[in-house]
Amino acid sequence: MYRDIATMCWSIKEVNKNLGDRKPVGDYSVNYLKGSRSKLASMLKELDGKSPGEEIKVVDQEGRTRRFPLGDVAVMLSDVKKIVELNLIDHIDEWARQHIPSPGKN
Repeated sequence: MYRDIATMCWSIKEVNKNLGDRKPVGDYSVNYLKGSRSKLASMLKELDGKSPGEEIKVVDQEGRTRRFPLGDVAVMLSDVKKIVELNLIDHIDEWARQHIPSPGKN
């Protein structure tokens, strides 16, 4: 599941990065981003049910480190302002990658 979350974060970042470059597909990209955020929120809620107490560390724009439960992060994904203010996709991606075993390690 962590690998799927990291992949979804990568996908969201790539679509968002290219959104300004591709005006003809802008509507499709915006719809994709909305659906992807929803899917990512669902994955976090599912993990929250399996691993209660799991948190994601977020550094806000003022440099303060805060921790949020997975369920709270899932709710924040519906708020574009929160996503941008907290650089949420990058923090979720970093958190997920920390849970993916390195090759050769079990």
